[in-house]
Amino acid sequence: MKAKVLSVGQCDALTVVQLATEPLNTFGYISYAKGLELKAVEIMEASQSGSVNEIYAINHSRHCIFIMDGDILAGAKQNRVLNTSVLLSPESKTMIPVSRWNHKSVNFSATDYIAPVEMRKAKSEKVAMNLKTSNSFRADQGEVWDRVASYSAKMNIHSETGNLSDVYDNRSSVYEKYISKFSCEENANGIAFFINGKPVNIDVFNRTDVFKEYFSKMLKGIAMDAWGVKATKEMSQAEADYTTIETLDKLEAVDFELHKGVGLGEEKRFKTNEIAGFELDYNGNLVHLSVLSLG
Repeated sequence: MKAKVLSVGQCDALTVVQLATEPLNTFGYISYAKGLELKAVEIMEASQSGSVNEIYAINHSRHCIFIMDGDILAGAKQNRVLNTSVLLSPESKTMIPVSRWNHKSVNFSATDYIAPVEMRKAKSEKVAMNLKTSNSFRADQGEVWDRVASYSAKMNIHSETGNLSDVYDNRSSVYEKYISKFSCEENANGIAFFINGKPVNIDVFNRTDVFKEYFSKMLKGIAMDAWGVKATKEMSQAEADYTTIETLDKLEAVDFELHKGVGLGEEKRFKTNEIAGFELDYNGNLVHLSVLSLG
């Protein structure tokens, strides 16, 4: 993957690097939020009495529809968070593995935030383990609840139902600070986050328009992890450039395990002493790359 850094920005302990990779915009798909806007997709319970850790995604359109790892779907029996990225095939019905918290409403809807990075990391580790042992994309539900409790305590928010959405709704000033500090680069399709110079994660998308839709969502997610951390190091642009590109370059030599995707495509799961994550590919096109630091 050829990558170029477009900008480096700083806010308190958080450094945000936006980048463009090649090849770019090679495959047409739309986001789940866009699909809802077009009335092209709906989410429904797998059953009224069955597992709440699985839901159905029904694509009524001729578009491929993308839902990101960490996407939070509000509504129905309980709010859900995606255990991995999914590409829905046109005119299909797909069972999706999710983790959960409280009851919200009758129908599912999109939210304007994703799960914080530390929660995504915890989910990813358990999903990778379960893929090896049982070919399942399940996460550890108890660990997800523990993460919600941890973020609630950190942000001093009490939620009787253990709902991460309550934290987002009641601490909007925290993430609005970060959103106002950074703007999405026109040609960007990837982002890297650092806290006090330490890498946190990188996300790369095939399409610039889908990246733009997720830009503020990802900032809200990282805000949960960066909030309250005292700034002790300001990264230079050269350091941020080098570390980001070096991490992506190292992926070329990383061994991976191949798994069939939840929807279309296949997942390349990888783990080293420094990073872990996955790459969702379809017909030779990168759809979404998620790199999580283990440091």
